[in-house]
Amino acid sequence: MGDWAVKEDGLSYQITLNTWSGESKTEAAAKLSKVFRFDRKKALEVVERLCEGLSWRFDRPIPNEQAGVASRYLRELGFAVDIKPVDGEVEPLPEPSASSSLPEKVEPVSTLPDGSSYRMGFQGNGRVLFGITFTNLIKTIFTLGFYRFWAKTKVRQYLWAQTLFAGDRFSYLGTAKELLRGAARFGAIFLLLAAIPGYVYFQVGYSEGELVSNIVSFFVLLWFPFLMVGAWKYRLSRSAWRGIRFSFRGQGKEALSIYFLGYLATILTLGIYWPFFKMKTEKFWRGNSWFGDVQFRFSGKGKDFLKKFIVALFLTPLTLGFYLFWFSADLSRYFWSHTHVGGATFHFPIKGRDYFNLKLANFFIIILTLGLGSSWVVVRNRKFLADHLTLAGNIELNRVVQEMRDSGAFGEEGMDLMDVPIEIG
Repeated sequence: MGDWAVKEDGLSYQITLNTWSGESKTEAAAKLSKVFRFDRKKALEVVERLCEGLSWRFDRPIPNEQAGVASRYLRELGFAVDIKPVDGEVEPLPEPSASSSLPEKVEPVSTLPDGSSYRMGFQGNGRVLFGITFTNLIKTIFTLGFYRFWAKTKVRQYLWAQTLFAGDRFSYLGTAKELLRGAARFGAIFLLLAAIPGYVYFQVGYSEGELVSNIVSFFVLLWFPFLMVGAWKYRLSRSAWRGIRFSFRGQGKEALSIYFLGYLATILTLGIYWPFFKMKTEKFWRGNSWFGDVQFRFSGKGKDFLKKFIVALFLTPLTLGFYLFWFSADLSRYFWSHTHVGGATFHFPIKGRDYFNLKLANFFIIILTLGLGSSWVVVRNRKFLADHLTLAGNIELNRVVQEMRDSGAFGEEGMDLMDVPIEIG
């Protein structure tokens, strides 16, 4: 495979790498440089570029008899490969050069030559969403809050239905009755926990009641990760695309371990451990998510983002907090470029300026409309995500098989009643 000489009378092929979805960048780069005989540093740069959504093409053609072997080998390493015959020299990529040295700047491709790039879309309208939320508000007030479960369900049904992937809409299958049952169960337990300290206060004494209250508070705090897992299980199990549901298979005890140790380590290291903690939480939430029988994966590493985090610690106060927009954009871009499903990888090539413009406009919409423009802000945020997020690589969506994983709404309503938003990732 290392001999790239092409016979004059034989057919030759050009190979383009579009994405990479492996686990170890250094290992993939080492094998790439060894087999295809170019510098390891350059090979690592190739892998890094692919993680950012930038295609790269080998500058020399490969003989017909080696094309199949090379393609299979690259796919086993986690690369999304496009291979096609060429007559003579390799065709350059549309962007500045695809020679042996990487270009200084190229734009990410949104449509791959083999058709394996899928785009998101959002067709929601702020005016329509405002009409739904306003009607929900009136009904919730007149029912003394009881209608809130139907209100939440209707908003989700609208937002999910307006979100598209590869031209097909998502659907939300949850019901108001499920949310109501979850709220009833959680409410009963919460009232019981709240009543225990009060009983001890009046029957035993103040100091004993204070001790029991602290114990109950600590218990509730430890309960949070389990509620988050329950909420996310419910949310995903009620979300579907092309009739196939999503699911979450993580466990509450694992979440408890990650968050408890993560917060502790972050405090003890004066915040330096945060990038490692954040990558572990993202790996838990994303890596335990499934679409049918296909599992998502997350390959992010804390050490990859440590330098940017330290820079953010210095620049954020110097820029009066404005650098956080650029840091958040870098973080989101990194998260998505290291999120994989099947043999495909997500790409979210936003810049700090894009994120800043979005949030600044949203701020003025809320302020100038006295909060009435929140529906337009929701639509703007979802459209921003859909307009920039793509999935590229090898995944046969038509072969995904449904694996039903049901979940109740207990955790969902528990987090909602305590006013804790569930927006994982």
